[in-house]
Amino acid sequence: MSAVNNLAAKLTVKRDLSPEGRVTNYKGRIRQAMMAIQMNLTKLVLLNLLMVVACAPLIAMYFVTRSQEQAVVAGLNFSTGIGVGFGVVDDTLIAIEKIYDIRLMGYGLAIFPTCLLVGLFASGLYYCCRNMLWGAKVKVVSHFFRGVKRNWYKYMLSFAWLGALATGFACSLIMVLKENALSGAANAGWWVLMIACAVIAFLSALYMAVGQGMYVCYKYTMKEYIRNTACLTLIMIVPTVFVTLFFAGVMALSFVNILGIFILIMMVMIGFSAYAMFNVAFSQYVTDNMIAYLYEEQEKIKAKEIEKLNKQKNKEKKKQQQTKAPQYGKKKKKK
Repeated sequence: MSAVNNLAAKLTVKRDLSPEGRVTNYKGRIRQAMMAIQMNLTKLVLLNLLMVVACAPLIAMYFVTRSQEQAVVAGLNFSTGIGVGFGVVDDTLIAIEKIYDIRLMGYGLAIFPTCLLVGLFASGLYYCCRNMLWGAKVKVVSHFFRGVKRNWYKYMLSFAWLGALATGFACSLIMVLKENALSGAANAGWWVLMIACAVIAFLSALYMAVGQGMYVCYKYTMKEYIRNTACLTLIMIVPTVFVTLFFAGVMALSFVNILGIFILIMMVMIGFSAYAMFNVAFSQYVTDNMIAYLYEEQEKIKAKEIEKLNKQKNKEKKKQQQTKAPQYGKKKKKK
């Protein structure tokens, strides 16, 4: 038995929550997601504004740290480096240290609670995107809060894990930059922590590429979600890695000056909703090709077995009727 068959055998196969008759072998998932976005653009923009609100702690911390950095720099002297201010101590290193300390405290405190809020709001967003992909009517307010009620703990657990990794990566990165700026080399421990967080975060992103959509499309226990997502991610590892790297690349471009402003505007307008829509579409592509397919095959086997049993029962009934029926035309022999 191949590795794929071994992984497929460990899947918990169950019908998804979609309406009867949904097409599971849909061709063109990108086109499907684009059509859903086009048909529900206004609703997705409203949902995206809710996701921007969820990022409020991080946004607020960004502006707070910027103002604190400006306040720190304002009272320091940087003139001795250009030959002015003889006998005055140059405060450049002090400024660098204080700026990095402000960023360390700010982002260290803001990232995790932001991820928790994003996870809470994402449970409603993904629920609405699922309905849009299935062609169901969506009422933004009622369906959003229905999705939060049914799925909040799943998404908050995922985003809490992601928030912990993001906090560890951000803090270790700031420490590496700080020590490089101050002494020319960072402690090896910070490098190890940063790389470890980055690798685990990438593996977690692979999991989330499949699992986030499955949370709203199937009804499993948390253990079954984790096992099914892990198995499906390994089975479909090539497309999952490609999709993850694509979205990671888009986020990386946000650090480029001109592109960063454009991407930021798009994120505020519809970026979160568009990502959720494509995420659910990709997750459905994976589950439809494995779980839905195996479920349909099992149903066919069950139907054949039931049909076979019914035929067997009918044969037995006919035999019983023939043995019980009175026999005419036969004369008894005289003794």
